[in-house]
Amino acid sequence: MAAPCRELTGLRRATPAAARPPVPGRRGANELCLAPFHHTAPRQQGRRRQLRRGVKAVAAISEDLPRLAAPGRKGAVEGGGRPEKVLVRAALTVRRKQKEDLKEALAGHLDALWDMVGRSVALELISTKTHPRTKKPMQSGQASIKDWCQKRGSKGEHVVYTAEFMVDSDFGEPGAITVANRHHREFFLQSIVLEGGLPCGPVHFACNSWVQSTRELPTKRVFFSNKPYLPSETPPGLRELRDKELKDLRGDGTGVRKLSDRIYDYATYNDLGNPDRGKEFIRPILVGEKIPYPRRCRTGRPPTDTSMLAESRVEKPHQIYVPRDEAFEELKQGAFSAGRLRAVLHTLIPSMIATISAETHNFQGFHHVDNLYKEGLRLKLGLQEHLFQKIPLVQKIQESKDKFAWLRDDEFARQTVAGINPVNIARLTVFPPVSKLDPAIYGSPESSIKEADITCHLNGLTVQQAMDEAKLFILDYHDIYLPFLDRINAIEGRKAYAIRTILFLTQAGTLKPIAIELSLPPSQPGEPRPSKVLTPPCDATSNWLWMLAKSSCQLQ
Repeated sequence: MAAPCRELTGLRRATPAAARPPVPGRRGANELCLAPFHHTAPRQQGRRRQLRRGVKAVAAISEDLPRLAAPGRKGAVEGGGRPEKVLVRAALTVRRKQKEDLKEALAGHLDALWDMVGRSVALELISTKTHPRTKKPMQSGQASIKDWCQKRGSKGEHVVYTAEFMVDSDFGEPGAITVANRHHREFFLQSIVLEGGLPCGPVHFACNSWVQSTRELPTKRVFFSNKPYLPSETPPGLRELRDKELKDLRGDGTGVRKLSDRIYDYATYNDLGNPDRGKEFIRPILVGEKIPYPRRCRTGRPPTDTSMLAESRVEKPHQIYVPRDEAFEELKQGAFSAGRLRAVLHTLIPSMIATISAETHNFQGFHHVDNLYKEGLRLKLGLQEHLFQKIPLVQKIQESKDKFAWLRDDEFARQTVAGINPVNIARLTVFPPVSKLDPAIYGSPESSIKEADITCHLNGLTVQQAMDEAKLFILDYHDIYLPFLDRINAIEGRKAYAIRTILFLTQAGTLKPIAIELSLPPSQPGEPRPSKVLTPPCDATSNWLWMLAKSSCQLQ
């Protein structure tokens, strides 16, 4: 619906047909229209200025806003006269920072003062059409944001500002808009919407970018509408601007990058070391002609004093260059800092507890595991207990409903897949498994697991059939741990094994362990290797041995 008559001044009031007879060649007496904004005789200019000042901006931009061009009045253009003027209104959505320090607050008040004296944010529309004579893109005059100072104290994360343009009726569709920030600090421009007397209807600009002050970036920022074009179909009025914008984003490979830049220029990793500190801090340059990636954003920092090939490093508190629009926002930066703090506490608190506690807290039996589910982690110091409860792992253990879940074979297999072991699980292709270690030192390479140990757990299949159908998998920590076991087991309170675990893929699509081999290195090179094979239990004694074997696997 169009706006009511009383909200648009400059409109001809409707009068009864009897009071004002129709004139041939003129618009009907009952029809509402805008007074045209073309040049008039000197005696009428005063009234035209009054009408132009009287156009009232509606409170909200919407698609129902009436076009401010008088319909059916294109005769002046077609007849060779000057085109009429139409009003176009822009709504800019700016996102504010959640927190401002003292420096930013003072800069905000200074920007409001400058806005009052005319140093405001200036906008300019650029049409998709070119001028018929100059062949340059058609441009509107500059328009400034009108209510920046008035909305300085408004609440909310987003603030909507307005600006108005007067353009010719044959201006065409706006394809780009330039923004010049003449304030002292940057602001985040989220979007721009144009409405008014344009034949194309509303035009949307999705900006989502930081607009730097002209002190930092003398040139104007250009934003394009959200209407996509193929390169060959780009309107003539936008081609030059798009080429320039692409060059600005790519950079020319020179200069030192500032944090306010948004240039995506890339270089090799030649700043990983610091040769100025000594030869031991020299690091090779990553990538080259054969392997062009990975790359990093080029910063243009000077080389080190001792090597021209190595770029000087950035030390804290200075920040590493990232294109301004790619830097973390306040919310994401806060989440990242909180996550970093949790990671530090997760490592620091257990080490502090181990340092100040006089007890060794060795594993004494399965009742210690039960206590995790019944009572949580009970610590002697109240401060330790309070801090340790913040660790997510402890919270999840205490919230668990089933304290016997860890005893089941299917849960053991699930934890194996859900943990770090998936990168080590492999399909079993050779049975029995064979070690790659030197048999002259570590004994026979063949595993102690026999076919009779696992046949009863294969659902009627033979070992060869199960391997052919890809139903047998192995988790092999034998060759990795065996050479180090003598040194590990020499530590007081430590006992470890070289372990192989064979898992079977069930019809339900889950894995279940069917054999675990625990091995120790031979007492003398070449002698038989001590080894024990455990399978799913059939009595109480073998049940606890099977539980201990699974616990050893989970500690690897």
